Amino acid sequence: MADTQSVSSKIDMIKDDGGRNTSTSISLPLVVSIVALVIAVIGLILAAASLTQNANNTFVIGETGSSAGSTGAQTDGINDDDDRIWVVAIGHAAESLEYIDELSGQIEGFDVDIVNAVCRIAGKNCRFSADVYTRCWDSQVGEAQRGGVGLYSGFYDACTGWFHTYVRDRTFQFSDPFSTIEGEKVGFFVKPGNPRNFTYQDISGKKIGFLDGWSSDESCIARQDIQGVPIPPENVIHYPTHEQLAAGIHNGEVDAGFNFAYYKSDLVEIIPGFRAQCALAGQSMMMREDNTLWEWWNPAFAKLRASTEYKRICRDLLEQHGHFPGPSPEEHCFDY
Repeated sequence: MADTQSVSSKIDMIKDDGGRNTSTSISLPLVVSIVALVIAVIGLILAAASLTQNANNTFVIGETGSSAGSTGAQTDGINDDDDRIWVVAIGHAAESLEYIDELSGQIEGFDVDIVNAVCRIAGKNCRFSADVYTRCWDSQVGEAQRGGVGLYSGFYDACTGWFHTYVRDRTFQFSDPFSTIEGEKVGFFVKPGNPRNFTYQDISGKKIGFLDGWSSDESCIARQDIQGVPIPPENVIHYPTHEQLAAGIHNGEVDAGFNFAYYKSDLVEIIPGFRAQCALAGQSMMMREDNTLWEWWNPAFAKLRASTEYKRICRDLLEQHGHFPGPSPEEHCFDY
């Protein structure tokens, strides 16, 4: 009872002191501390949101289309009815189609030039996202080929410059091709002088190297009229780059490599007399089935193909990007 009376008396004192113990008891330092805490919490929330948006761990290397301020043919504005940013993945295979420029650090090449032009003609805001090829299409030795986690998960709208193949057609959709199928021919590469006397007529028991995820894969060899196919998994080795495949051939890790015929290196030479066609169509934009990029890409590329700009882009395969290996304009381009 005494405790109750004591608390009651203290409450009455607070009420009767003219409010001094309510409003003035919150000091200025306390107010500043509360405001600082609120600002810190807001900052943490914004930082978390930013990390979520970039969870795919890729980075923007360039910007194309209407927001890039590029010069040249005017924007035609095909289907130009949205402010959406279209993100396309691109890699760098150290060839004239896609490579890293040593001076700028940016990815350059035929594929970049095509995307820049098509997005500008369509009036679209497009951005490149640099990523490894296996996040577009993955191929592991002894396992079924499958779509990459980047394209499946929607990190980007499309993957740039992928050949339309039988296997990929079961998983993804493709835009109209922006190159011919002629530049896609592949062959067998061996160490200069062919010291192991490799012949393409019979590859039974031979170890063969492939580029991981590329159209020149085991399923393409399996369709060829040669002995020793399909190749058992223990005789298959995948390499991530042209250079590593060439080194594997030269060092004797494999008896031969299956690669694009236009590839050139002092470490290897191509076996004459054999060329294979692995794709249904040339380079295209590869998309998930629910993506609509093709709706504006196809008519915009048709306009580009009919223009002199397409001829210039094809000519630049040699004039601007020819310091890297790659197909010739005659092999790779339509109507050249």
